[in-house]
Amino acid sequence: MTISMRCAILSAFCVMAMTATGLTQSSDVTFQVPLNLTRLSSDLAKVAVYCEVTSAALPASAGQLSGGGRVSKQVELVPSNAQLVQTVSVVVPIPTLDTSKGTSANYRCTLSGFSQSMQQWGRFGDLQTVATVFRLTPAPADITGMFNW
Repeated sequence: MTISMRCAILSAFCVMAMTATGLTQSSDVTFQVPLNLTRLSSDLAKVAVYCEVTSAALPASAGQLSGGGRVSKQVELVPSNAQLVQTVSVVVPIPTLDTSKGTSANYRCTLSGFSQSMQQWGRFGDLQTVATVFRLTPAPADITGMFNW
């Protein structure tokens, strides 16, 4: 199976209202991810774009001792005629920030698919996958980067 894929983050917007203490009110980070997936397996019922933001300024998750917090959002799409060609907006909600703990954030966006026959999700580009339905050529790399609040 061969696919043609162009996947890039065009922008990551972060609009925050700062207070004097370094705490901010909630806001969103929006990723615009253009997809050009063609000649997908007909077994793929869904494609997901998953984006995650990690930062010391985010509240830590339950059971997490250090390293700051993590927030994420996944958008699921249904391919049509074995292709998915569109720009996807992934809006990651940011509950609160404490920029006194740091002002930088890292992000990662990944692509995955849901196999109808196996009834499971698999990451595209995962070199360890044995299921051919999740092997794409060229294999898409995760999209990663950093920004400041």
